[in-house]
Amino acid sequence: MFWDYLSLVREIRWDDSLDIGLATLFLALGFHVLRSARTRAASAGAIFFAAVYFLARQLDLQLTTWLLQGIAAVLVLLLIVIFQPEIRRFLEQFPSVLFFHRLRQEKVSPGFAQELAETLKQLSAESRGALIVLTGRDILDSHLSGGIKIDGLLSKALLLSIFDPNSPGHDGGLVVKDNRALSFGVRLPLSDQLEKLHDRGTRHAAALGLAERTDAMVLVVSEETSRLSIAYQGDLQVFTNFELLVKKIDQFLRQNSGEKSHGEERQSWLRWYGKDLSLALFCSLVLWLVLVPAAVVENITYQVPIVVQNIPDGFVFRKVEPHEVAVTLTGQRRDLFQLDSKKFEIRLDATLSRFGRKTFPITQAHLLLPPEIEINQIRPADVKVSVDKVK
Repeated sequence: MFWDYLSLVREIRWDDSLDIGLATLFLALGFHVLRSARTRAASAGAIFFAAVYFLARQLDLQLTTWLLQGIAAVLVLLLIVIFQPEIRRFLEQFPSVLFFHRLRQEKVSPGFAQELAETLKQLSAESRGALIVLTGRDILDSHLSGGIKIDGLLSKALLLSIFDPNSPGHDGGLVVKDNRALSFGVRLPLSDQLEKLHDRGTRHAAALGLAERTDAMVLVVSEETSRLSIAYQGDLQVFTNFELLVKKIDQFLRQNSGEKSHGEERQSWLRWYGKDLSLALFCSLVLWLVLVPAAVVENITYQVPIVVQNIPDGFVFRKVEPHEVAVTLTGQRRDLFQLDSKKFEIRLDATLSRFGRKTFPITQAHLLLPPEIEINQIRPADVKVSVDKVK
């Protein structure tokens, strides 16, 4: 059956390629949303709901199916609301993703990561708390509140000034895009992952909260312990090695910098969407094979052997002519692929040969088939059974 489906790949035309490509794009969006750290619990719930509904349909659980169908429309609306930030981000980034380049064109200056890390080290040495958000690809507007816009070139002096204990916004977060400070005194969403926070304070809860919901990297300096931490991809990690801190920040900035060569941008895009895209392409191809060419109705002819049974007592079977018949079946390809033609046989009851009957008709009742498969033609329609009387 696998090779039957695989043979249909030869039928792919240019419009089918476009069809598979668009399906891959939308499935990749779905997979990327489902894998998001912020929506992981909701994704698991949606998958569980779909699995229960499919199982209920297969087992013909009518009450369960009816109930699930009733709440399906509401569930779709809830999922749209829950996944709204991810869907919005994808739609806003689609033109740049499609052509493998970014719309923003600012470039992070060389040594920026080093300077930023040195400033964090100084803040740590002076036990001054800090919360710095390095933006990634996600849109952060729906996750941030408050703050004062500055939109200025980031520098060590500016950082030290913002996180001065006497500064009105030093308890909030500083949002940085490329090498520019966009706003400070910003409030971030708090995480409720107590097992990850342990005894850490509000700054760490805010950093982890944003890292759970977006792809931003949040740098934290603890005012109480002077420890340097990074919240990224739903995890919170303490850094004691300065070189590793610089490397981590620099890697993130390079990955998310605005100006890249065509090849670098393509590699970055593939790293970000590669797994989702590969899985989506595989699923799209499988679905296309099953739903498009495999749904075509066609006729297939099989040579089916005749098996004579119920020879009357006192008689011995001699031969049947012909010993096989051509049976033409009609159905969708995917239904025909599931048939095991090697097990096909027509069992002919020869009881009436006791009374001299030699010709037996072959009818549809002689071949047991699934209801979705029809017998189009049987050739020849009659066979001759020869028996000899035992002397």
